[in-house]
Amino acid sequence: MQSPLPPRLGGIGIVVAIVLVVVSVVVLALESRYRSCVSAAQARYPAVAVSAFTTRATGPVKVSFVRERQRAVDDCHRL
Repeated sequence: MQSPLPPRLGGIGIVVAIVLVVVSVVVLALESRYRSCVSAAQARYPAVAVSAFTTRATGPVKVSFVRERQRAVDDCHRL
């Protein structure tokens, strides 16, 4: 029984499938690296509520390490 596709098209399909698998693995690895970088930045500079009444300034509750955490997250890149 013969294959419904010519041998050349079957080979091209296999190559396309392999390329898709390789690209998928690379994208997943890059995303994993980015997420671990963001997690490390958030662990290094946690969002801790700081009472506004501990200093002379009054107002709503402030969050510590906002600028530092944002700079650290901005240093993370997907590529």
